[in-house]
Amino acid sequence: MRAFRWSVILFFLVLVPSGNQADEFIRNLIVNYSDFSYVSSIAVGYEYVYFGTSNGVIRYNISFDKWDDPLTGIEGLGNQVIHDIRASFDDENVWVKTDAGIYKYIETFRRWDPDDELPQPDEHNIHLLPDPHYFAPWGYNYMPNGALVDDYGRIYQITDIVKDNWTHLWLGTWGLGPARADETGRMIELLNYGLLGTNMAVICNDGGRLWIGGPADDSYRNGVTIYDWNNNIFQYIEPTPDLINTAIDINDISVNSREAFVATDNGLWVIDKNELTIVRRLTRRSGLTDDRVLSVLATENNIYAGTEYGLGIIDINDDSTAQMVQTILPSRIIYCLEKMDNDLWIGTDQGVFRKGLTTGRVERLTAREAVQFGRIFDIKNTSNKIWISGDELISIEKGSAEVEVFPEMESYSGVYCVAVRDTILALGTGKGLVINFGGRNPYNRLFTIGDGLLSNDIRDLIFDGDYLWLASDSGLTRFWYLNPAL
Repeated sequence: MRAFRWSVILFFLVLVPSGNQADEFIRNLIVNYSDFSYVSSIAVGYEYVYFGTSNGVIRYNISFDKWDDPLTGIEGLGNQVIHDIRASFDDENVWVKTDAGIYKYIETFRRWDPDDELPQPDEHNIHLLPDPHYFAPWGYNYMPNGALVDDYGRIYQITDIVKDNWTHLWLGTWGLGPARADETGRMIELLNYGLLGTNMAVICNDGGRLWIGGPADDSYRNGVTIYDWNNNIFQYIEPTPDLINTAIDINDISVNSREAFVATDNGLWVIDKNELTIVRRLTRRSGLTDDRVLSVLATENNIYAGTEYGLGIIDINDDSTAQMVQTILPSRIIYCLEKMDNDLWIGTDQGVFRKGLTTGRVERLTAREAVQFGRIFDIKNTSNKIWISGDELISIEKGSAEVEVFPEMESYSGVYCVAVRDTILALGTGKGLVINFGGRNPYNRLFTIGDGLLSNDIRDLIFDGDYLWLASDSGLTRFWYLNPAL
């Protein structure tokens, strides 16, 4: 490794107060996405049908036959459990009953306010009881008592059915989310929307499609959520019980032009991106040092899979019956990977290593400011700097090799992830989102649940278009970092 010149430049962040202390809640800043598969109640307006779920209100545009943004991240109401919902026929107002009381949404002001009572359902909202005369979607059976049962015996109860003034029957299920049926044909169509679970830890951007996953926790369904945010469409990859019979933590995701690679606690899933199916699973039997894969990076020629016992390197183009896995750093836990030109940078439990992809040499970053790190959470390569985060945060200037140290970030319970776009630096921490807005008049700000975030525990983040996407232990957040109010 070439010699580095190291100098320490202290950069103290002076944080602007978060939204719960500022003069005004910034509207249109945040939209939150979570597990919306548990529907308790439905209401129909003129243009929208509203679904009250265990994580807030979502709405479907009847006229355009598509989902609109959920009514989350809006002033006055968090992603609370919705027990009951009503809507005015002109869609100006929505009322919900929550554990914290009754709230009224005002479309004109984009705000939730406390209210005294729910209005009675009007003639546009006729609630029906389940009957035997429905037909199940593919992969399910319909039970006469009003439940869908999949091929593995999992039961999803229908919780509400609303007949509108047209020909639609809108259905809510407990575990499969919203659905609809034609009043005459009675064929149930699932309307997928939201995440598979609430605890998210990784986002991978594949040309505008976000691949999202995280710890399984107690989720009834498990797998990878794919969100085409430009078209507001969700798709899911769920391993079937005959492949994996328990819920599995998803630790990392990487893609190349053909396939997606998902690092899980039960091997590395290889997914056909066109068919959205798991085509094979790489485990210890495949040559990895452990079934628990913590990190993954895919190129067109190789897969790099990090485990608790080193880094496995697989040649994708090897057409032999048994692919050979080369293992390096077997005594290190591999937490993150980043490719930079002809080098692979490796974040471990004991600092940063670099593997030359052409030379094969493996070297350790030995500068004092980097050696003092324990676990490395993230490494990011930008045009002029390399960012390394863990319990602390440092950057390395590519041209001069000078090091900038940010010791004040220790107070934020570690920097889990880093993202950079132009002059904006975003940091995901255990106490919220820290953004340094650079440019002519640089300033910094901390954003928390007081500003509408789902959680202060930010586990991953990426820039895409005008938005910054955040993965937290409570879901996914779309953050409009170009909001004029900022």
